[in-house]
Amino acid sequence: MSDRRSALVIGGGIAGLQASIDLARVGLDVYLIERKPRMGGHTSLLCKIFPTLETAEELVEPILQSVTEHPNIKIFSHSEIEGVEGSVRNFKVRVLKKARYVDEEKCTACGECEKVCPVNVAKDYEMGLATRKAIYLPSPFPVPPKYLIDRENCLYFKDRSCHACRDACPENAIVYEQKAVDEKLKADVIVVATGFRHYDARKAGQYKYGIYRNVITGMEYERLCNPNGPTDGKIVRVSDGAKPKSVAFILCVGSREEENHGYCCRVGCSNALKHAYLLRGQYGEEVDVYICYTDMRAVGRRAEEFYRRTRESQVNFIHSEPSEVRELPDKSLTLDVYDQATSKLLSITADLVVLETALEPETGLQEKFRLPLDVNGFFKEAHPKLATTETPVKGIFLAGTVEQPMDISETVAHASAAAMKAFILAYQKR
Repeated sequence: MSDRRSALVIGGGIAGLQASIDLARVGLDVYLIERKPRMGGHTSLLCKIFPTLETAEELVEPILQSVTEHPNIKIFSHSEIEGVEGSVRNFKVRVLKKARYVDEEKCTACGECEKVCPVNVAKDYEMGLATRKAIYLPSPFPVPPKYLIDRENCLYFKDRSCHACRDACPENAIVYEQKAVDEKLKADVIVVATGFRHYDARKAGQYKYGIYRNVITGMEYERLCNPNGPTDGKIVRVSDGAKPKSVAFILCVGSREEENHGYCCRVGCSNALKHAYLLRGQYGEEVDVYICYTDMRAVGRRAEEFYRRTRESQVNFIHSEPSEVRELPDKSLTLDVYDQATSKLLSITADLVVLETALEPETGLQEKFRLPLDVNGFFKEAHPKLATTETPVKGIFLAGTVEQPMDISETVAHASAAAMKAFILAYQKR
């Protein structure tokens, strides 16, 4: 191993972080590309991790620190893959590092620019309950921990009518003229860890997501539970901030359906159990809790135990898919459910309806990497049993939920396996 080899890892979520640190520790130079200006992916937005109930910060922070401090890893955040050429041991990748309009070397993250910005922008993952400025420090886990300007909402870029942030910056770090930079990288192997996106709940029209404010998604519920979220960790009605008297969780929204995705998302049941448990922990039996499920699949270590604990906490489990959600004058919601276990038609009134949505793969780079997709739209592995981290394109590997739905522990293990396969191929004799 006299000559050094390199790896390109795409995606700064938990899979990309794990693959990067594993590759760096065995001696490869690693280029980690993340399109957002922060790291940690979906995992970093969670409140608690199932089933240990440790905080997301406790889980993500140590691995992120290892990645950012490792000398073999170079991070390109707020960056996009523009093109890929070549083959194994000779991949040539063009990366566009987008302009931040803030000089990273000069910025001290003092926040003076943010204080004077007149623009308020809704945070995309906070249900409109929290806002940020047009110049902002990304959260959570910004890398680097420096400010940047949201060009789309900044008044300077709209009509040149404002330059308050430039005037307020004590370090003269605001650079409106900053341009995007093209980086040309070479890599022996590539690991794709672009993760997943949540199914658009608006497509399930019967639940009125996006129409009724008190219909939210499981990820938005995570933010309500989070002490760093828009309600300081209080689970409340979105419409008025009031304490809920009743909450209904609906599983398999967008999954296990012929018209959407036929596969199981693998995490919806666990998330609903956790969400109900956190609700009980906050309000005890003062709140009625309903879980409407297709099949309750408690998969993974300690999952069955957690399921039993949740049942014992007087959560109502209803084996059925609800009908249309309707809004009452007081903004509470009502829905009818035919319980298959009791053969009874039930009517539920809830202050919050939480939709546990399917996971869809982020496969926007498919054409650039010439990777095939499987019948469910995930990147196709070389073999469904023997080579789940390898692709039909030699030298390109898959890590985490780009290959299939996984929970966090499965994702981390899969990423480490991908890193090991990539390491072996990088140093394999030609």
